[in-house]
Amino acid sequence: MISNYFLMPSQTVIKSDKVMQTNNSFSFQRLMLLFKQKLIINKRRFPLGLLAFSGGLFILFVFGQSAKNFTNWSNMDYLNTFIPAFVGLGIAYSGSSFPYFRTKEKSMAYLMLPATNSEKFVFEILSRIVAFIILMPLVFWIVANLEGAIVHSFFPKLTNYKFSFYDAFMVIVKDGKFEFWALILTIQGILFGFIALFAGASYFSKAPLFKTLLTFSIVVMGYFLLAYVLNKSLNLDGLHPVGRNLIFFKDGQTVIKLFGIGMSMVNLTFLAIAWFSLKEKEA
Repeated sequence: MISNYFLMPSQTVIKSDKVMQTNNSFSFQRLMLLFKQKLIINKRRFPLGLLAFSGGLFILFVFGQSAKNFTNWSNMDYLNTFIPAFVGLGIAYSGSSFPYFRTKEKSMAYLMLPATNSEKFVFEILSRIVAFIILMPLVFWIVANLEGAIVHSFFPKLTNYKFSFYDAFMVIVKDGKFEFWALILTIQGILFGFIALFAGASYFSKAPLFKTLLTFSIVVMGYFLLAYVLNKSLNLDGLHPVGRNLIFFKDGQTVIKLFGIGMSMVNLTFLAIAWFSLKEKEA
């Protein structure tokens, strides 16, 4: 553990009230020092993790292409590999946020760092969610194209070995167009898994990933159980309200817009939970 002196401001402030104002305000310099501290502590773990991830992807691609006899591999096969890997690894990585909260000693040392709550909170978001969203697709694209070129040199019949996110995106969108609110709903839906696990990691000290997933499972099962009981007890199957056309939306775009706004509000709520959990631990 690097001492707190590592994060202390380099300049000495004479007036005590000015010191308090500086310590309570957001500082990009202290934020960068948090990143520097993280890189120094994990200077071996990061390269090894990147190497293991890249090697695993390389082997996975080779096995997938060999299963198709190196002939029927396409851009969508890369995408079908990317989506579960992105979601699964993103959830696992976000669920391991705030690692210093796992033990009491590390938690005390982390809370004593001369950095504000806002700086620590932004640091966790940038390092656990934003960095993953940017770097994981980049590494995937590099490994996919590098592996494809290498395998193609040994098996020339593998012709569709180049991977493009743009080509894959244009295949899944409708007529080459993606409506704004459909895009918002898709982005917020993906972020929901990351942010929900991020909030769980800030709230639970022990086994945050397991406890968060268990909590969501119980909530979802409880909701469906309640809906089932209400449906059977009130005999809603045979209910046809006179004004049902006024209750349910006919326009699918309106439904997508409402779900997009609702999902955005849910994600903001979970971010607020993570923020207040951090403040509560420091208090």
